[in-house]
Amino acid sequence: MNNTAIATEIDEDPRKLFWVAIYVLIMAVAALPLFGLRVPQIFPYIPTLVVHEFAAFFFVGHTLFSNIWSLRIRATQPREFGIWARGHMRILCLSVTGPMSVITPLAGLMAVENWGGLAGAPWAWDSYLAFWIMAGISVVPDVIRYARNRHSDEPMHGMINGGIRAMVATVLTVYIMIAMMAKVSLIAG
Repeated sequence: MNNTAIATEIDEDPRKLFWVAIYVLIMAVAALPLFGLRVPQIFPYIPTLVVHEFAAFFFVGHTLFSNIWSLRIRATQPREFGIWARGHMRILCLSVTGPMSVITPLAGLMAVENWGGLAGAPWAWDSYLAFWIMAGISVVPDVIRYARNRHSDEPMHGMINGGIRAMVATVLTVYIMIAMMAKVSLIAG
């Protein structure tokens, strides 16, 4: 990409660099537990685990089913319904996906303190890494995109890109669930 193309892109979206900086900041802070930052457990184990499980359930359920619902409406219904579905997805993304993508790993990091943090539980380290990757390719960009709402009148904008990212995120989610339930690790060993 040459300087003219970069300047044109920034002119079209003058706040792009700000949002890129926000993305980098979120991803950098979220990576800290992978390098040893520990989150102290502030509630007993069982309530912390329950919060973690329910937040994960809401996160996965909303992300999977509401996106399928929205995609079908956007692809098969008149444009006005597509705009409505995209607006509804924005509300759900900012009220469910955003908060649950913070609560789920935080509660998980607190719960895993019973095993000595991520360093003492390789399966949890793998799961957190997979979640961090998923957040980087799908969750954080989607939350930022819906928060900005630049293409609210274009219901099909970003659907192919989002679909590809969602498929990768689904594979990572399945790996997280297997690693968490079976307590196995393919990466951290």
